[in-house]
Amino acid sequence: MSGAVTMPGMRAPSIFSLVSGPLPFLTAWLLFWVPPAALAEDLSIASGPLGGTYRDVYSPRFGDLMYGYKVLHRSTSGSGENLDLLAAGEVQIGFAQADVYASRLAADPDRFSSLVVIGRLSDECLYVAHRVDGRVKKLADLTGASSGRPLTVAAGPEGSGSRDTWGYLARIVPGLEGVGVEPGEGTLALNQLGAGAYDAVLWVTDATNFDHNSLRAVLANDALALMPLEDPALTRSLPDGTEVYGSKQVKLGSSWRAPKLATVCTSSLVFARKDADPALLRKAADAVALHLDQILPPKQR
Repeated sequence: MSGAVTMPGMRAPSIFSLVSGPLPFLTAWLLFWVPPAALAEDLSIASGPLGGTYRDVYSPRFGDLMYGYKVLHRSTSGSGENLDLLAAGEVQIGFAQADVYASRLAADPDRFSSLVVIGRLSDECLYVAHRVDGRVKKLADLTGASSGRPLTVAAGPEGSGSRDTWGYLARIVPGLEGVGVEPGEGTLALNQLGAGAYDAVLWVTDATNFDHNSLRAVLANDALALMPLEDPALTRSLPDGTEVYGSKQVKLGSSWRAPKLATVCTSSLVFARKDADPALLRKAADAVALHLDQILPPKQR
């Protein structure tokens, strides 16, 4: 005879005795358990364009340090747009150049005084590429009168840090205000520079990011070169003594034999809103203060 075997004096277990044991508790736990990631608060970071230091280096590395948050990396045109998004409350964290922030704050103090600096990351240096056989080889060539076609520089789209930087340069260096400004950027702009569409291309980035696409493109093209930026007007302090740019010799590669370029640099900063959650501000400040080496490009460690 088949079936369950029971010992004398014992009752066979019923289905009701099984479900009255630990199984219901396990079932309830599984039904109501929520993965930790689902409970994490969203954190939107305004970074920069793909291929740039802010988007490809700072944003992902900074985001990795923000444990407990679901980080969303928002690609933007750069510093100017990042500050605009922060001021509008559309993001919680953003990266921006100090010169761009100073310009925005001076132009609209009521709007941009709502932001707070979380910390400084590194130098942000200016690079201006030109054609080796072109009519522009140094900054003074851009300030002088030209014959024929007007001089033009590609400085990135409106809202980008490089575009705002060019606007600031045009205010402090006599003659630059007459140069035409185009929204070209990146390797496309450099290819067009080589073809004669522009007289120069400007970008701003961390001086230790030797993998930056624009720098690599110039070094790989014998027809292009970088001009030195040594005009005294560039490093002149503001009336209140604030130094916007400082002179620096930057390397153009990781090798000890790599050539150097004389240029000027500002600072890259991390911003948040003053009314942000205090816990977020503390977490972001800790990331910069305690783990800066994990945010910067590997070659700067």
